[in-house]
Amino acid sequence: MDHEGSLRDLGLTKYEASAYSTLLKEGVTGAQELSRKSDIPVGKIYEVLSNLNNMGLVEFQRSRPRKYRAVKPSIALNNLYTKKEEETKNELENFKLKVSELESKFSDIAQPDHTELQFWSTLIGEEDIVKNIKSMLDETENEIVHVKLGKITHILRDGKKCIDPKTLIPMIVDEFIKAAEKGIKIKTIVPEEIFVVGLKERFEQIDDPMRKFMIEKNMEIRVLDSEYDFILIDEHITYIPIPDPVNIKEVFGELKVYDKEYAIKLKNKFDELWFKGKKMNLSI
Repeated sequence: MDHEGSLRDLGLTKYEASAYSTLLKEGVTGAQELSRKSDIPVGKIYEVLSNLNNMGLVEFQRSRPRKYRAVKPSIALNNLYTKKEEETKNELENFKLKVSELESKFSDIAQPDHTELQFWSTLIGEEDIVKNIKSMLDETENEIVHVKLGKITHILRDGKKCIDPKTLIPMIVDEFIKAAEKGIKIKTIVPEEIFVVGLKERFEQIDDPMRKFMIEKNMEIRVLDSEYDFILIDEHITYIPIPDPVNIKEVFGELKVYDKEYAIKLKNKFDELWFKGKKMNLSI
């Protein structure tokens, strides 16, 4: 078995992997002897052993000359994991600071009014749509209005469910709940099935009264079976599902549209549907 190759996969250099493996086989060994047996140049051996000691893989005896021994693999590998974990945390903290600094620098750049832009992009496939759910809510500043089709079907592809409301809807519901807790206003029109299976069921699982208060304060819900399906963010960004031309019951992708004039038309349609919907309360 290629032990040295496996150690290198964990981040050790060729010399470090060779030194540790040789020490495991030889037991307590001096640096000069280890250099000969592992084919590590004498000029490198002390640096290699020092690195292994810092990683928790090697111990040394303060004698003349120094003697070295390999730490038991089960302990050594755990030490290596712990050190890597600490390094990763430090790297993430440093990265977070740099992101914060860069965000502050970018805030000085004068940007055009994005609400006046006319632009569109396309998300293809359910995977892209799911990935976009979080980023969609991150860019929301004030309000989300949302209307969902009146009938939910379990779409089949090759005899298997392609979209299952019981897995997809809770994901969307959770993001809506997070947005409401942050103070974003949400108005949603859904069929009763989504209200019962998604929103109400998820709301009842929350124990914190303050969280429930914020959600109910910022989320308004009406039940209605409609033929419309879109999300409108801050009255200028619209998300519209794209049906698959081969099978219109399947979702091919989603269109993201930056167009204030078009968004106004959709908002008028939403208000029309909102008037028809039956008001629902999460806590009842």
